[in-house]
Amino acid sequence: MQEIKKNLKDIFEKITTEKSFCKIIIFLMLALPISELFDERHFQDFNSQPTLVEMVGIALFACLAVHFLIHKNIKYYPSDLLFLLLFVFAALSATFTLDREATFLGFYYDEWITNFICYFSLMAAAATITDTKLKKEIIRAFILVILIQNTVAVFQSFGCYLEPPRYDAEELMGKNMCYGLIEHSNWYGGLSVLMFACSSGIFLFAEKTIVRNASFVLSLVCFYTLFCTEARLALVGVFSYIFFMLVSMLIMKKKDYKKEKLRSIFIRFGILMAGIIAISAIAILVFGRLKWKIERTSDELISLKEGNTESIGTRRGYIWKKGLATVPDHWLFGIGLDNYRYAFKLDPEYKSGMFTQGKGHNEYIHYLVTQGALQLLTYLTLLVTAVVTAVRAVIHSDDDEERFLNWTLLGMFFGYAAQACFNSSVVNVVPYFWITIGLCLSKKNQRYFGYRKEHGKSAKK
Repeated sequence: MQEIKKNLKDIFEKITTEKSFCKIIIFLMLALPISELFDERHFQDFNSQPTLVEMVGIALFACLAVHFLIHKNIKYYPSDLLFLLLFVFAALSATFTLDREATFLGFYYDEWITNFICYFSLMAAAATITDTKLKKEIIRAFILVILIQNTVAVFQSFGCYLEPPRYDAEELMGKNMCYGLIEHSNWYGGLSVLMFACSSGIFLFAEKTIVRNASFVLSLVCFYTLFCTEARLALVGVFSYIFFMLVSMLIMKKKDYKKEKLRSIFIRFGILMAGIIAISAIAILVFGRLKWKIERTSDELISLKEGNTESIGTRRGYIWKKGLATVPDHWLFGIGLDNYRYAFKLDPEYKSGMFTQGKGHNEYIHYLVTQGALQLLTYLTLLVTAVVTAVRAVIHSDDDEERFLNWTLLGMFFGYAAQACFNSSVVNVVPYFWITIGLCLSKKNQRYFGYRKEHGKSAKK
């Protein structure tokens, strides 16, 4: 009996190590685009991805539970508390949903409770990874994802398709808009912001010449496919990323970071900006890209001046209005996990056949409407904690490799977080962001509960 217990403990120890968590994360990152490819070939839209994310979520959640149970003297961190709160509020939202069928049996781009468990678990598992080498392995895996998605997207920009997209196929294919292996250009736009920020971050901070040159080319390809999504939200993400990088470099200059290295980063940033401007100019002036979106934006601004707030952002104003109208009566746990469509049905003027939307087209409003104010507050607290933790690591780290890794992750974070104000969370994109959050929240850079008390005693002694 003792031997069985020992063997079980050994197994549990192995499956709850940083290396094991890293392998599970990498498996999901690579499996998503591969499963998308096979799904599209067999006309099975959003079939494998929700199930795949569900299975990984259950496995990761179980591993994390075992991790906390077998370690009696384990230290608890803010990310652990936030992981628990996210799970609790999501479960309560699902329990008190106003439409059980939509919450528990939704399909296509709907997100299940098990999908959310996966998101939260990815964050918690990534946060346990303190080894810089393992973090770099995750970044390398993401580079493979970038290569897969961008290869497909580049061909799409010239009218060559493996399969048509699931949504708005006529518009996307008619204008040669990029959507990669994702089912819509807007969703691919969100992913492309992460891909561009990652590849350009490597270019800005790489030491080896071959890595620097290769990442520069890759970052320009990423920007090209991002631009060819013709998704305005993707450009919002890029502008936010550029703004963050400028501010962060100026802060590091004030902190008297190594002058030669910072000078090199500034020069590379200037080269990157020149490349971006050149691609944008060619795409607009030669290929007529984005002109119709510019015209649409102009029309929406004119409409907004006339007092019509509903048409802004391709009817996003209308979608937000319908969702926010439910908050006063359902502020605690929302109208139900990923149950945004029900907000339209709660309108007294709603009739069968009228326009509805299953996503809030703003991830923060979507959380508020579907999961309630407590969940939104928890999510925003998580994002702020991730930023504070990663910024502290960038400024105070003695290891340049770790500093640049966190700097790159912060760029990815800010780019995605900005575009999320106009985009929707979907199972084949958002896991990459939750992994980014977790890596920003590395427990190596967090302070565990009781840290001040313990170190205060040490100081007195």
